[in-house]
Amino acid sequence: MDPRRRNILVIVIVVLLVVAGLGTYYVLRTSPAVSTCSSSETGTICIDQAEIPDSLDPAVTFSTPGWAAVQQVYQGLVNYDGSSFTNFSGVLAKNWTVSYNPTTGFETYTFNLRSSVVFSNGDPYNAYVQWYSLYRSLLLIQGPQFILTQNFYSTNFSTTSPLSYYSSNVSSAAANTTLATDLNSWNFASPTAGEIAQMEIAGQSFQVINASAIALNLGYGYLASNYTYLLASISAPNSYAVDPSWVGAHGGVQVGAVNTYLATNTLGTGPFLLQNYVGSGGGGYTLAPNSKYWGAAASKLEPTNVNLVPANTTVNVIFQDAIDITTNDLLKGAVQGASFAYVGPSTILQLQGHSNVQVQALPTVFGATSGSWWVFLNSSMAPFNNLSVREAVTHAINYAQIITQAFGGFAQQWVGPVPPQYPYNNNLTAKEPYYQYDLALAQQEIANSPCAANACAGHVINYMYLNTGSDWVETAQFLEQDLKAIGITINPVGVSLAQLYEEQGRDTNGACVSSTTANGGPFYMGQEFYTSDYISPDDWTQNDALSSGSANGCMAGFSNATVNTDTYAAAGDPNPTDLTGYYTNMTSIMYGNYTEIWLVVPTSFAVYASDLHGFVQNPMASAEPFAIGFNTQWLS
Repeated sequence: MDPRRRNILVIVIVVLLVVAGLGTYYVLRTSPAVSTCSSSETGTICIDQAEIPDSLDPAVTFSTPGWAAVQQVYQGLVNYDGSSFTNFSGVLAKNWTVSYNPTTGFETYTFNLRSSVVFSNGDPYNAYVQWYSLYRSLLLIQGPQFILTQNFYSTNFSTTSPLSYYSSNVSSAAANTTLATDLNSWNFASPTAGEIAQMEIAGQSFQVINASAIALNLGYGYLASNYTYLLASISAPNSYAVDPSWVGAHGGVQVGAVNTYLATNTLGTGPFLLQNYVGSGGGGYTLAPNSKYWGAAASKLEPTNVNLVPANTTVNVIFQDAIDITTNDLLKGAVQGASFAYVGPSTILQLQGHSNVQVQALPTVFGATSGSWWVFLNSSMAPFNNLSVREAVTHAINYAQIITQAFGGFAQQWVGPVPPQYPYNNNLTAKEPYYQYDLALAQQEIANSPCAANACAGHVINYMYLNTGSDWVETAQFLEQDLKAIGITINPVGVSLAQLYEEQGRDTNGACVSSTTANGGPFYMGQEFYTSDYISPDDWTQNDALSSGSANGCMAGFSNATVNTDTYAAAGDPNPTDLTGYYTNMTSIMYGNYTEIWLVVPTSFAVYASDLHGFVQNPMASAEPFAIGFNTQWLS
């Protein structure tokens, strides 16, 4: 139910884009390339980027480099208001209202659209196009679909029996087939009266009011609630507008299938045109200002809305994954920004102190969004099916040593399941203190467990960790040393990001991959993390607290009926007092269960050239340096 995107992963530096998120995103390693920016391109911003987009289709991409690219070309109804991650400004929508909907029993968000919006080829944008775009996103059934299906579902145009997330598979399949036919055959620039009537029926998730207004009716998704973080969720690319005529001319819409043309070609309403795309190592793409951009006039009327600003600078993105080349490019001024697949303390220290490079440590919320990390203990497997063993492991870990020596001090502890600086997180008020290194307590707990008197020392437990840098290698070594002191023997096994995601799932026989020998397993203990799709506490709890979340089913094996109930209740309850109670209760239950040992939130950094200006940093951003868009940036 919850195929979460690992959207920004790991430590973010400059936008350390390691994953996600900003879907399951696999780190794509490429052969070293020589990154260059033509000397004739004066004023062009050049970026070395370690990862390659998974897709350029806004309804499909579920990776940080994919989001970074499409957010420059495509636009949605709203987006984050500058550097805020709690306030939103209109983009394709000029304004919106929220009202109670007696038809659904839930809220309806009605968006009034801007006039004169066009795609870069001149095709018009209207409420019919937005209706098409949202339903197309649902029909493709790709990774980011869950962001919409929390609140919406495909339609059968029935006022008496509208579809919901819990409709039968037969009904859903029939409706989807009919809907795909409609999307492929209607003229959304100028639909017929009958087609407009279909789009205006109230019993559906997305309802056209008129050519300039569209309503989003909550309650049809699996949350069946008045979702508190709707504006954040529709700021994601899979709610962005696409041109129906252009899509139709290049393969159209097929249920459950990607459009291969859109995977490498773009056409949107945004300030940039994406050109010269080569999706392989040494390749890249160019973002050229859109000379026909509709937003120039609107931006003058709303000068504080950075989402509307026209682009004035060309941006060249070069796919370059060799960290030594990228570091050298930054130091010698060959590029103005960089996204690393991974960067540790040694690289940061190497870049600091140079007059032509800015290395800026960012607030904790940036690091929390990029990746908050924990150690999972599978509570269904010995010896971790014993509470005393799990508690002993928790107190045997020397957290300060890991932060100081493995991360060079560029990290902090946290208490989950909601990360620091997110709404309703535990860390600000320390209702539950950080887990403490207490060897005496750890040894006492072991003495009261089946592992007493070194009974478990001869049983070697494979420990899975993400092998992306020396700090995680050192962390695994420290854990091996720490647990040896309580008679627990672990065998650290480094895996790739793709392998870690594989371990979260099940094989063709329905067995957890983590329980098999795949990738050096079985793994009943290991390193886990999550990165946000958008900033909301339920984006995390549906992954690392809910029993069906990807961090639980085949990893920690944590399952608690109260936590499950509270997770869904919190997602749809706007009352701050209720929410504080839900998240406090979830934290307390998980805290004393010790299946997820919350470890560190690495510090995120923005790394960029000293002559780069105008970027607007936001923790949910994908473009360097931690910006939603390149449109406000320039070189001095």
